[in-house]
Amino acid sequence: MKKLFTMVLAVVFALSVAGLAVAADNAAKAAPKAAPAAAPAAAPAPAAEKKAEKAPKAKSTQLTGTIEAVDAAAGTFTVKGKKGNVDLKAGEKVKLGDVKVGDKVTVKYADGKAMSLKVQKAKKSEAKPAEKKAEAPKPAAPAAAPAPAPAPAPAAPPAKK
Repeated sequence: MKKLFTMVLAVVFALSVAGLAVAADNAAKAAPKAAPAAAPAAAPAPAAEKKAEKAPKAKSTQLTGTIEAVDAAAGTFTVKGKKGNVDLKAGEKVKLGDVKVGDKVTVKYADGKAMSLKVQKAKKSEAKPAEKKAEAPKPAAPAAAPAPAPAPAPAAPPAKK
């Protein structure tokens, strides 16, 4: 019985030593592969470039809202839409020089970067009341001057009682 137990123990020990040797061999093979993997970070391999080119572009989103903040020097702005504020960075084609806080805009963006920015013009219905208010006193003054002239011209006969 002792001999059998000793034999089983020897076999288990031999297998464990062999397992450690195989694991060490696999680790040695994997170590050189890890070093070249770090090199492509500095200079991507052609296969990595192809994968990057095939990566899907981010889906663009359109937002209509009001400009809450503009930093033309940093190229950033904030638009308040129906779902809340969105902080964006101006893209290559976006010019923030003409944009002011309070302007109504439509922005197309993806990944926090604006691709296009259109300032909405004031609607005619919004612009006309402001113009009418400004022009209302001017027409009232000329209309009052001609009114006294026609009054003396018609001489009506006295009304019958």
